[in-house]
Amino acid sequence: MTTRIITETEFAQRIREILYGRDLSHVGAVTGPGRSGAVAAVYASHILGVPFIPFGEQCPDKFNLLLIDTARESGRTLRKSASWYTKRMGRSPTIIAVYEEPPRVAFWYEARKPQHYRHETRFAA
Repeated sequence: MTTRIITETEFAQRIREILYGRDLSHVGAVTGPGRSGAVAAVYASHILGVPFIPFGEQCPDKFNLLLIDTARESGRTLRKSASWYTKRMGRSPTIIAVYEEPPRVAFWYEARKPQHYRHETRFAA
């Protein structure tokens, strides 16, 4: 499986397109699961002008939460994360993934090495 590397410039353009293409006027704070979610959440925070909340921290009651990640393959991470926040806030966060996989994507900040995922089987040539 080939992995396409997403540059910072491409990511910045894509996240703006994703965010500006939706009505997010109700969003008052943003978070994202894991390292990639934190990157996407910080970008979204700056673009939308709302506070970034580290993942797992309580969202203030007065804020509607945006839960964002750089990429979604199965959606499991975002579903689990949304469920966790829904139980604690009593309302569901808005969920966005910047990229949908496949095809596999990797980002400029990740190590320049082959990306191996536990659920994928690699065969020796």
